[in-house]
Amino acid sequence: MTEYALVSSKEELKQALKSETRNIIITNQSLAANVVRIKTASKVALVAVVGGAGVAAVSFWNPVGWTAGAVGIAAGGATLTPAVLALSLSASLIFLIYNGYSIKGKGKYTAPDGSVFEGEVILEKK
Repeated sequence: MTEYALVSSKEELKQALKSETRNIIITNQSLAANVVRIKTASKVALVAVVGGAGVAAVSFWNPVGWTAGAVGIAAGGATLTPAVLALSLSASLIFLIYNGYSIKGKGKYTAPDGSVFEGEVILEKK
């Protein structure tokens, strides 16, 4: 587990989450906005969007799957769905953001070595 990671892309975010980084400093404003939408969503809406996207992906060949996926995505809401789709993270990583981290908002992070980093959003492992 690393102490901190500077993140400016969804690939870097995936890597930081997979390595269970304690503090994730997100420097990209649009990436930060998507993470904030996920953190502030209700659990029901988040489950609906992630489940709907999963059904649509698994059933891409079947029109019934498209409908079920669309219903789940629509139930999640207009602001949450684009955030989940833009991040294109697995369900487990989305729920790790939701349940495993607290959000500190825009601010500064001081590393153990004294270095100071500024981020649009700072996630802190619970």
